[in-house]
Amino acid sequence: MRHLLSRAASKTGPTGGAAADQGVRPTDRCGMGWFSRIVVRGRFTIGRRFSTCPTFCFFLLCGFSLSAEVIEIGVFGLFRPVELRVTPATGPLLVTSGDARVELEGRQSFTIRLGRFSGTVRVGARDGSATDFRLSVPGKIERQFHGTLVVRALPHKLQAVVTMDREVAVASVVAAEMPPTAPFEALKAQAVVARSYYAAGHDRHSGFAFCDTTHCQFLRAWPDAASPAFRATRDTRGLVLEYLGQPLAALYSASCGGQTRSLNETGAYPYYSVACDFCRRHAPGVVRGHQLGLCQAGAAGMATAGASFQAILDHYLPGTAIFLLPPAPALRHSND
Repeated sequence: MRHLLSRAASKTGPTGGAAADQGVRPTDRCGMGWFSRIVVRGRFTIGRRFSTCPTFCFFLLCGFSLSAEVIEIGVFGLFRPVELRVTPATGPLLVTSGDARVELEGRQSFTIRLGRFSGTVRVGARDGSATDFRLSVPGKIERQFHGTLVVRALPHKLQAVVTMDREVAVASVVAAEMPPTAPFEALKAQAVVARSYYAAGHDRHSGFAFCDTTHCQFLRAWPDAASPAFRATRDTRGLVLEYLGQPLAALYSASCGGQTRSLNETGAYPYYSVACDFCRRHAPGVVRGHQLGLCQAGAAGMATAGASFQAILDHYLPGTAIFLLPPAPALRHSND
């Protein structure tokens, strides 16, 4: 699916969006050949598949390889850290490095310094599973994550990689990219495009698949279970965009200025230029981001006017369809 990652995506990631100005898998086949089609509404033209379908259809993906439900995300790379500190957030942590084992509870912390160790430090729950923890670059940034942590010593910096459930990552992206006051259908549209990017993407870095900046997708701590971002992710669980039989690494930006732009690349989704009535009325000529794909301001405007997330995606990403990935465990918050 490498051809689906456009040149714009390879330079800036999918966003150029609300977070862009902040700077900062094993595969599986279900073995059922093609896939089951479940048409929710609208016509479906056999032989011309998705390009002429006027409304979105939901499908169960079965016939081709997809990224795993768990993804590896490199964090804090912009800081080129030489020191990292990890602290429990909810329950005890187990820190291991070679034969050494340290358990952390309450407000205890463990500091990892470049030059003081070699090899790999691993952090997780006592049984090695995903858990909540706080990771910081002392004096610069602290963030809470849900997953497991691996820290490697590189020649001039520490590399921190959080392995997390894809749905946890999607909820974290929605919380980072969209304000909590955004209309709920716009948040759901954002969740689908964020999940699509993770499902279609390849390893874009050495040592991990994605990063936490707008080079890939801007990611913060995963949101509270009652937050709109978490609920939007839960309500769209497993839904991704598809183009010509493959998941689409969908792009999005904060404000298109009234018209999104096209991207003509052989074999790639063309990103049709579409009119954005909301930006034309409220922010004509104001462009934030690369103007490709979903316009976050326009999505919020359409949702306010009553549009569903399917209609929003149909407008900004014409020719795509919505697919349902193979069933994954329900998204549950660690505080549930």
